[in-house]
Amino acid sequence: MKKLMTLVLAIGLGCTLFLAGCSSKDSKVTDGVNNMLETTDQLSKAIKSGDQAKVKEVGPKLEDQWKVFEDEVKKDHKDLYEKIEKYLDPTIAGSEADTLDKEALGTLNDQLSDALKELKNKTK
Repeated sequence: MKKLMTLVLAIGLGCTLFLAGCSSKDSKVTDGVNNMLETTDQLSKAIKSGDQAKVKEVGPKLEDQWKVFEDEVKKDHKDLYEKIEKYLDPTIAGSEADTLDKEALGTLNDQLSDALKELKNKTK
């Protein structure tokens, strides 16, 4: 009886640890997406106001935020990974450009935001 109880407790603990690991991965993606959406919102405001210094400050942050969880997205949501990458790199490059192209950068940022929102909805 004591062995059975020990086995049940061990299995329960193992399941708990497994589920906690799954949850932290999902949490990492959710937190990452939320951080990037906050940044794309800040970038959008800076683009609309024509504040090139703020655009240059905020835009490159997207790459660092993406690096934190992109491997999980690539593994679990390949289609959305590619979609985000498609808009992320040009958005960052546009934010670092010497001349601010408000229309082009605004469109790219909006498309990136839409892709991130799509990922957020898929990972709920």
